[in-house]
Amino acid sequence: MSRRVAGRVRTILYVAWAPFFSGAERALVRTIESLDPSRYRAVVALGTDAELANELRHRGVRVEIVPVVYAEWRRVAPWAASIARLVRLARREGAAAIHANDVPSFQAAGYAARCLGVPAWSHVRFPDSSAGFHWFLKSGCSKALFVSDDLRRSAIAEAPDLFDQTSEVVYDGLSIPVEATADDCARIRRDLGLPSDRFAVGLIGQVAEVKGIWDFIEAVRTLSDRGVRLACGVIGDDLKTKGSVRVAAEQASRDKGLAGVIKFLGFRPDADRLVPAFDVIAVPSHIEPLGNATLEAMAWARPVVGSRVGGIPEMVIDGATGLLVPSQDPGRLADAIESLVVDPNRARAMGLAGRARATELFDLSVHARRIQGVYDQALSAGLRGVIDRQRVAS
Repeated sequence: MSRRVAGRVRTILYVAWAPFFSGAERALVRTIESLDPSRYRAVVALGTDAELANELRHRGVRVEIVPVVYAEWRRVAPWAASIARLVRLARREGAAAIHANDVPSFQAAGYAARCLGVPAWSHVRFPDSSAGFHWFLKSGCSKALFVSDDLRRSAIAEAPDLFDQTSEVVYDGLSIPVEATADDCARIRRDLGLPSDRFAVGLIGQVAEVKGIWDFIEAVRTLSDRGVRLACGVIGDDLKTKGSVRVAAEQASRDKGLAGVIKFLGFRPDADRLVPAFDVIAVPSHIEPLGNATLEAMAWARPVVGSRVGGIPEMVIDGATGLLVPSQDPGRLADAIESLVVDPNRARAMGLAGRARATELFDLSVHARRIQGVYDQALSAGLRGVIDRQRVAS
């Protein structure tokens, strides 16, 4: 038994509901890409056969669709069936542990892990109430992995019994790209149909109120009224309501006379590769546990003008790698953007400082060491327990 565990690549079964492809799903892809293939292998159970499934299959990752069903007395049979399918999949693939990509995905995953007697981790990517955390994690979580210290502190305040002693922060990571050349930036901007003679501001991610879309539009209107010439691009869509917020935002932009200033570019699976088109990335979120848009902007050496909420201040150093403003304050957002428009050298210096910070703290190799360290610790403890039991038996 000890030789089998120590001598083989260990399989981690990842579980995710994944109703659409957003930040949490992108983070899972990057985590799997970061694994040392000589030590860990990923198998993924997804609740939906959609964009994430296609992304993973394209990378050669084993994917199986297992509907996510929550515990409810009217749905006991489907709920039990989903757990049974996870157990069968884990046994067939020889999974040494189960890792849920978010808290809602953990409920069935946690019970499957209990049936198998293997460690079970849950990523915590979004805030919740004490009741919500306890309901989703009631099967017992070996360790909760938080994407920011701010989110961990708020969760401990809600449910100290769950998280105070069994949690840690593991920042999401990304591969730091080769710095874009001026020709690269100009080509991407042309491809997006953005004018080349204006300072460009990007908003990338979900088009939603919680992401600050209305604050962004109002800030751009303020700057336009001041005579500041901008080219703004919104990359993303309102996936939760099938585009209704994005449609409303486009109409609001037209109503404010910004049709020639803000271009809505829709959902792009390659959004992270389009960042070099912009001089600044705006992240005016109302709630933001961490934020891929901020990570990607820093990686591409673009300064961030972001809200002082959630995990954003853990990434952006105000005045050094970007500017932080109060959430839901379009006027302050406009002022911060304008300060970089009038001083492009400062904007470029902030971008380069952000890239250096991303390389130090958020490079995928850093994330890989942290996440695999969590796996190593739990699985090594399990192996020691097996060896101790064998010694007692002998």
